[in-house]
Amino acid sequence: MTEQRRHESPEVGAMIGRMLNALIRRAGEGDIEAIEQLQAVEQLAAHAYSAGLAVAHDSAGYSWAELAQGTGTTRQNLSQRVRWRRAPASCAGVDPDGHPLCVGMKRCRQA
Repeated sequence: MTEQRRHESPEVGAMIGRMLNALIRRAGEGDIEAIEQLQAVEQLAAHAYSAGLAVAHDSAGYSWAELAQGTGTTRQNLSQRVRWRRAPASCAGVDPDGHPLCVGMKRCRQA
């Protein structure tokens, strides 16, 4: 991992946290669209976690044991999470093999 990426990830995470807090604040003010967006973000966040694990394992070469140690869970839990994770409705189309295409990864893991 490059030095730039080590610093970039926490900054991106903090930015996303600020954006979510803004949506939460708007939802608290009665903005129905903000509540709808929070629901969509919840689904995308679950998918993003699984997608990130898959990419780290498949492309970056991390083992399930290394990823489990970094996330505080077991390797079996992580591999099952990725293996059984269904693609979200936000996937856009399919690749030539019929696998759903998602933002940020080659293809989603399908059951």
